[in-house]
Parts: sequence; structure tokens; C-alpha cells
Amino acid sequence: MSFDALYQAVPDEQKTALQAFRENYPQQSLNVAGVTWTYHTAGTGKNTILWLVGGLKKADAAYKSIPLLADDFAIIAPDYPAVATMAGLADGLAAILKKEGVASVFILAGSFGGMLAQVFLRRHPAMVAKVVLSTTTAPSNHQVERYQQLLGMAQAAPEDLLKQTAQTQMFSTIAPPESETDFYRAYLKELYEQRLSKADIVSIYEAIIDYMGRTFSATDLADWSGEMLIINSDNDATFGDDVQQSLLALYPQARVHTFTGAGHSPASTRKSEFFALVRDFFNM
Repeated sequence: MSFDALYQAVPDEQKTALQAFRENYPQQSLNVAGVTWTYHTAGTGKNTILWLVGGLKKADAAYKSIPLLADDFAIIAPDYPAVATMAGLADGLAAILKKEGVASVFILAGSFGGMLAQVFLRRHPAMVAKVVLSTTTAPSNHQVERYQQLLGMAQAAPEDLLKQTAQTQMFSTIAPPESETDFYRAYLKELYEQRLSKADIVSIYEAIIDYMGRTFSATDLADWSGEMLIINSDNDATFGDDVQQSLLALYPQARVHTFTGAGHSPASTRKSEFFALVRDFFNM
């Protein structure tokens, strides 16, 4: 199905913004250990943001947000290939930064991207000057069994059924405002029917299992000289208060900001406040 057909019910402003992002910031590619990585670059600032999106896997999910910081920062926003381990993903990111000639970054990461950011920070601490972790989680060993069950169901499901189920679940997780409902229905339909394979979906579960099985400590980053900001929401249906407290316990040195009523995606539901907060932190 063509782009115009997929997005025919979407307001022109939203549809045009996505098209403009894809045209202005075309994908670049890099082969890392036999895996093809794709990513977008934007902006020309002195400092570089490594922008890690969540479980949608495609960086253009942030099509409206990346331009908000591109005036002041260089940005590298990777897609996630079908890699099953967090170490493999983190080292792929490091290879992209090396190719782009970037020695140190600010990381902006949400949800699944926040999990990956924490692994990257432990594997490549010298490459990270500042990090924002938004609505994400610490590892939790007791979650491994749950995700193994989800992985088993994903592996056994016919590809079409898996994609439809993933599409429905992701729409519920995003919970877009009414003004963006048509956009996200179209974007998720394109994503799961044309852009992601079964292997892509399965690899998310595999990587989360790998992450949840890890053991982190508050002393892991004792020698790291960078700074961290943790952003939470008091009504995050994906990562609730207990999860948030576990994350805070890992990073006692972090600044913390908790939104009221912003849900799992404050970067969307409270966009102006969220990015003002991020900009101020990165400019400190």
C-alpha cells in the first residue's frame, strides 16, 4: 500500500511532517559484525545527542521531536536491527558513533531505549557525558519468566497474526491523544505491515529478556563522571511506582523530574515541557 493510501485519513500537517523528516534526514547505513544498521543524522551543534527510541524500533517515530533539538545539537538517531542481545545493540551504537567521528554524546532515551542506554553506559561509559532516562525500568530478574512466555508465543505465532497483535498492543501502549489517533493508526499499520519482520518483533523480546536477567548495582558507575536526569510520570501504566523507585535506587546521583498525568510518553503528551526540561539539562 502506498504512503498516500496509508495516510489518507491523517491530517495534512502530521502527514507532511513525517514525509519532510524522511526527506530531510534520509537513512544512512553501516555494517557492524555482519548486521546492517540504519540511522538518521540531523543538526550541526557542538554537542551530539544519541537519540534512542523505544520498542517501535524506527527512529522516525520521533519525527516531530528530533527537529525540536536539531537547531542546537547534532543528533544521531538509530533504528534497531534484529539483534537479540543488549551488548550487541550497545556495541552497534558505539560503531555508529565511531563512524560519525563522535567521541562523547548526550543520550536521550525512553522506554526500551532507556534499557539500552543503561547497558551502553556500562559498556562504554567514556562515550557518555550526560544521559536522560525517560519512563524506563531497571533490570528485574522476576520479569524474565513473563517475557520468556511472551517470546514463546511470538515465536509460535504466524507472522501476520503476530504483527496484528503487536500493532494493537503498541497502539494501546502509546495511547495517543485524539488529535493524533489517525496518525498512529496509519504509522503502526505501515510499521508492522511493511517495515518490521517477525524477526524484528521477536528480537525485542529476546533483548528485553537479556536485559531483565542482568544485575545492576548503584556502584556500577562509581567512576563515571557524567550526569543523569530521570524523567517519570505518576500514571505510567507500563512502568509503575515500584519500578520507578527501583530505577531511582540505582542512580542516587541523578536529577529526577516526575510529570503529573503524562502517561508512558511524556515526550508526546507534555511535549513542550519535556523538551524544555531536556534542553535545559543538556545546556547546563
